[in-house]
Amino acid sequence: MPPRLARIVDTRALPIALGYLPVAFAFGLAAVALHAPAWFPILLSLLLYAGASQFAALHLVATGAPLVASVLAIWLINLRMALESLSFFRRAGWSRRPRALALWLTDETFVAASLGPAPQPWEFLRLAWLPYSAWVAGTALGALLGGILPSLLRDAFGISIDALFLTLLVSTLRQEPSAVWSALCGAAAALLAQPLGGWSLLVGMGTGAIAHLLIAPKVKETRP
Repeated sequence: MPPRLARIVDTRALPIALGYLPVAFAFGLAAVALHAPAWFPILLSLLLYAGASQFAALHLVATGAPLVASVLAIWLINLRMALESLSFFRRAGWSRRPRALALWLTDETFVAASLGPAPQPWEFLRLAWLPYSAWVAGTALGALLGGILPSLLRDAFGISIDALFLTLLVSTLRQEPSAVWSALCGAAAALLAQPLGGWSLLVGMGTGAIAHLLIAPKVKETRP
């Protein structure tokens, strides 16, 4: 990377941004497929900036979920970010004013910023602005091109997102066998709660979390 560019962009930001682009593009396409106006997914990416939560928000809007259920579900999905922010800012020791940059903290930037010495605000800004811009730009492209691309290509992007989440789920289940029970309980509860509409996602998440709390300690006790 040229020295002038390295002054404003952290080299670790480029692979993160490249990874965000296709997912953000698929999010924009998914929003258009649900007949949402183009500005809606772009606004979500600008203000929410949380991939899994944004897909969940689309699902909740499509099912006509109550506002309270939608807010609670998104809050639960993003709860890990509160813990990551507390850990990051305790280590960084910033004053209150630069802490607004926490809005740009993601799982990937959190890991990158946690490696090595604690970053100063301007160093974190060098790391975070490009992935954020890539996410918003990818969403805008997907939303604006969603009505132009052939339906086969739009369906292919939809399948790629399902494959992404399935890969993440399988990886988690391999690392933590007790999560199998949690996932099954959560999925079963969500299916049984379908008559509740948008509340079904929240019921499934809560049931899965409770199941994990009940089974995880027992699994650890039985391990050699």
